[in-house]
Amino acid sequence: MKTFIIFLAAVTLAIVLGLTTFKNQIALYLFQQTIERQVSWDIRDDLPDGLHVAFCGTGSPLPDPGRGGACTAVIADGRVFLFDAGEGAAESLALMGIAPSNVEAVFLTHFHSDHINGLGALALQHVFRGNVTGPLAVYGGPGVERVVGGFNEAFAQDHSYRVAHHGEDAAPAAGFELAAFPIKAPDSGLGTVLIDGDITISVFNVHHESVSPAYGYRISDGQRSVVISGDTAYSPNLVAAAAGADLLVHEALAPKLVDRLRQTALRHDNDGLAIVMTDIPSYHASPADVVRAANESGVRALALTHLIPGLPGSFFDDLFLDGAADDFAGDFWITTDGDVISILSYNDYGYIQTR
Repeated sequence: MKTFIIFLAAVTLAIVLGLTTFKNQIALYLFQQTIERQVSWDIRDDLPDGLHVAFCGTGSPLPDPGRGGACTAVIADGRVFLFDAGEGAAESLALMGIAPSNVEAVFLTHFHSDHINGLGALALQHVFRGNVTGPLAVYGGPGVERVVGGFNEAFAQDHSYRVAHHGEDAAPAAGFELAAFPIKAPDSGLGTVLIDGDITISVFNVHHESVSPAYGYRISDGQRSVVISGDTAYSPNLVAAAAGADLLVHEALAPKLVDRLRQTALRHDNDGLAIVMTDIPSYHASPADVVRAANESGVRALALTHLIPGLPGSFFDDLFLDGAADDFAGDFWITTDGDVISILSYNDYGYIQTR
């Protein structure tokens, strides 16, 4: 009997070990498929001809497990331009099939922490995902030199370690640097930041007091155009800058939901949070404000991002909008991280979710 029990245990162990080996073989295969995609995937190979807007961060400073900090990428003629780099920007880009090394330049709307605090990681990934040898250009209003200088200094020791570990061939020191390019928007209307071939990037002032400067951007590939609001309350200057654009990407705050947050904070004696929730509606746009701006500017499509507060899922979209979408006749999206909107031609849009 004892011998039989030992035999049975041995057979059971052999079966378990065999199953474990088989399981590990499956796991290794799946792991290989995952890293193949991570290393080789370039979303530009999958996109049709058009002007593409990739949402790499649709959240706000409020905690939100499903939304990263403010980050919007525009792909024009195969070239990648980034507008803001909030928390997790580099990681989100990579998950969307946009290598940080392919980002040509970053355009900051303003210097609130949730729009810049991903710059350090972006600089690092800018090198290692593509062996970039030169600094990453960062455009922004007066004061961008201080922001860029601060990140360069804060990460200087980390960068020196990387060079020492991997050598200049894999980790060129200059590639880790950010380079500041100050720009100044005109008091009203559009100012040109970049003209390169068919691509034009223009800047304009928005209303985000007491933040100054606070900018929005208009990007055109010669056929199509997209406007990115940055953080702003309703802004007549934005309305003028967005006139006739194919797509307006606008931040949005839901006043009733923010007031719920304020009331909840007061009940739990969190006076600091209650004060913030009282203040922020004055320098952000409600969905009704956004729709008003979209209608007055004559844009053909509208996408909301930088949602305050964040939404756990599309089930809450109507609650957030509070009826505002009924007043806009064009295509309308509430975006989530990983979304891509493609402007194909006049009044023709594609929409994909990359994750």
